[in-house]
Amino acid sequence: MKILFCTNAFENVTNGPVKFANLILEINETLPAHEVRVLTEDVSEERLTTLKYVYKVRLNIPRILKPIGQILRWFVYYSHIKEIQKSYDFDVLVFINSFNGTWASLISPKPTVGMINDEKNMLSTWRNFTFSALWFKRFLFKQFERFSAHHHQLIIANSQFLKKRIETTYKVTPEKVTKLYKSIALEEVEFNPTRDFKEPIKILFVKADYLVGQLPLLAEALKRLEKYQFLLTVIGPEPWFEEHLKSFFSQILHVKLEYLGPQPQERVYACMRSHDIFCVPSYTEAFGVANIEALAHGISVISTWVGGIPEVIDNGKNGWLIEPSNAQDLANAIEECIQNPTLRLEKAQNGRNFIRKFSKDEMLRNFVEMLMTVVKE
Repeated sequence: MKILFCTNAFENVTNGPVKFANLILEINETLPAHEVRVLTEDVSEERLTTLKYVYKVRLNIPRILKPIGQILRWFVYYSHIKEIQKSYDFDVLVFINSFNGTWASLISPKPTVGMINDEKNMLSTWRNFTFSALWFKRFLFKQFERFSAHHHQLIIANSQFLKKRIETTYKVTPEKVTKLYKSIALEEVEFNPTRDFKEPIKILFVKADYLVGQLPLLAEALKRLEKYQFLLTVIGPEPWFEEHLKSFFSQILHVKLEYLGPQPQERVYACMRSHDIFCVPSYTEAFGVANIEALAHGISVISTWVGGIPEVIDNGKNGWLIEPSNAQDLANAIEECIQNPTLRLEKAQNGRNFIRKFSKDEMLRNFVEMLMTVVKE
């Protein structure tokens, strides 16, 4: 089977779906009966020369048309797809974002598959209407995402939670939506469940959208733990948000904030090795690959009972789960983690054993098997 995988993000690895876009190229080595190639706008000319199976999309959208740039991408990508097909007659088209494949889902003679990686668009409803550009953008994207979900031959969700959410919100039949857990290369991660927990206690927060990750809630929880000294390292938010996120901690003297901004995976992994607690108390999260990475490293994980997170934390057996938006619950969980090394070790060991089912090789096999169902049709 020949696969053409389309992704707007590739070289700038910032989240689980983009990590997945890089990992699937390993299909060409591990599953040689199949072949996958990637079409993306996000690859430098320098790196492109070293990647045998990657094509570059040349985008030149005039500034005046930037507001509809996401929609114009449908047509730009599809023109590249048709050109590629002349020399690489693929069997199936896959879009890392279902929305981006809307046009292809309507006119492609080959089966198309869309991935939906989070519920952010689905959260925009008339009940929570706000007169803001973000609400209007997500509400509009929600309509296209629903439309594309009905026209692709298959929809791939990150978790059981998101699969059910798509079926309910977009009224898609369960048979059309499948679950694919994202994974990491576990063999490349050294497991170390013993941490110093010497003051300052080192907490790691990794989330580009720090408001979805509820960094202000973490600030409020740490404020209530003034008997401890903390070093909080924040990775992900772009530099122009630095002053805003620092404002959350301006009056909390026992917390030293270390803002690092966007960082490559190597730096994130280095922090997971050196810190004591990984804490991103999101109010929404379809899955959370970063939690798997943290469990693989053995760092204590504190998160929330939302979305697909409990599927990774095994309903609290692998870490601490709190109700979202509850600062006191979060403070209590952090303090219990600090005070109970035996429980920390137990949860860490549970986590490492549990995430073996999220192995990279199994993920790649499952992905190929899912695509074969639509190709055979």
